[in-house]
Amino acid sequence: MKTRNKWIAAFAIGAMLASGSTFAAINSNEVHLALTSLRLALVKMGVANAMLSNPTPPSSNAEAHVAAPGQLGSNEINSILVGKGGVINVYLSPAVGVANGILQLVPKVVTDKQGKKGVQYTCYSPNIPDIATAAPECTYHAASK
Repeated sequence: MKTRNKWIAAFAIGAMLASGSTFAAINSNEVHLALTSLRLALVKMGVANAMLSNPTPPSSNAEAHVAAPGQLGSNEINSILVGKGGVINVYLSPAVGVANGILQLVPKVVTDKQGKKGVQYTCYSPNIPDIATAAPECTYHAASK
C-alpha cells in the first residue's frame, strides 16, 4: 500500500474512533439519490395502493405487488423490503458512506380537507445516528434491543 493511502486510511480510522462511532461520514448526495430513486417510489406506490384498497396493510413485497427485495437494488440501495404494517426497509449500499445503513419509511393513511385519502411516510433510521445531516426529513430512532 502506498504511503499516501496508509495515511488516508489511518486518518479515516482515527476520525471514526474520535467520533465514538463506527460509521463513516454519510454521503448526503447518495442518501438523497436513494430516497428519491424510482425504485423506492414504485415500492411506496405499491404500499400506498395496497393500504388504500385493503383493510390490512401489506407485510411483504408480494402483498404490495412489487419486485422481490434483491431486485430493487441500485448503486445507493442494496435492497428494499416491505415488512409488517407496510413499513418499507431500505438497506443502503456502502456508496452512502455507512456500512449496513437502514432507512425505514413508516406509512400512515391520512385524509385531506376534501375527504380524499392518501398515504404519508415518516422516515426513520434505526442505525444511522446522524441521518438528519444527510436527509433532514429523516430522524434517528435507536433500534430496540
